[in-house]
Amino acid sequence: MARVIEGNPQWSATIRCAHPVCGGLNRVDGCFALIQIGLSDIKHVTDYEGDTSFWVICPSCGQKLYPEWQIGRGPLNVILSRSQNRKGII
Repeated sequence: MARVIEGNPQWSATIRCAHPVCGGLNRVDGCFALIQIGLSDIKHVTDYEGDTSFWVICPSCGQKLYPEWQIGRGPLNVILSRSQNRKGII
């Protein structure tokens, strides 16, 4: 059945609670739950060198996940540009 949607739909992605483990080939940690995330769920911080890290907290197990390897850099760049636009307004 067709339905009318007005306005821009919110971006979302489904990721798995899985975090690559350093030092192990093809190893991941996490509860492996499927998590639907939106732009507002992704947090970020920029360090003194200008590198930005993005993360999401798994609502099931509380693990910090780095979503870039599951969703790509595009949505993360949108978050960063929105953050910079807000700073320019204030």
